[in-house]
Amino acid sequence: MNELKKIKSLCLVFFLAACQSVTSSAYIVEAEVVEAFQRNKMNLVEIHTPEEDIFGSKLKGVKPGAYQLKEKLVFIYEFDTAADREDGKRVFVEKTASMNLVSYSPFEKQNILIFYVHGGNLNSDNNLFEKEIQEALDSLVEG
Repeated sequence: MNELKKIKSLCLVFFLAACQSVTSSAYIVEAEVVEAFQRNKMNLVEIHTPEEDIFGSKLKGVKPGAYQLKEKLVFIYEFDTAADREDGKRVFVEKTASMNLVSYSPFEKQNILIFYVHGGNLNSDNNLFEKEIQEALDSLVEG
């Protein structure tokens, strides 16, 4: 009988462990991204953008943080998961497929999607801040 109680207890422990809410160690919050920009000498100034701004529109229910970096715009989307980020990016591409957009560069890390709206030449290696943005994202420790 003792063996049966041990097995039941063990099963209960496994069941409760499986039911726990698991927070992904790969989750990054917008504030961490902003701090990483600041550490890399990029001063973001929070701004408000009109709802009709395609870069600032909701993707999969997520409204981005809107910032100005010098004269350029930066939009930071904080999705719940990396899969949601991918879905959000797909929705953006579908929404803008027939639009003539100003030049921008997307950046991704885990659940974060960033649009850096630079308006520069897409084939140029010297778009201001692209390298620094990538370095800021690379500096983020996941978890």
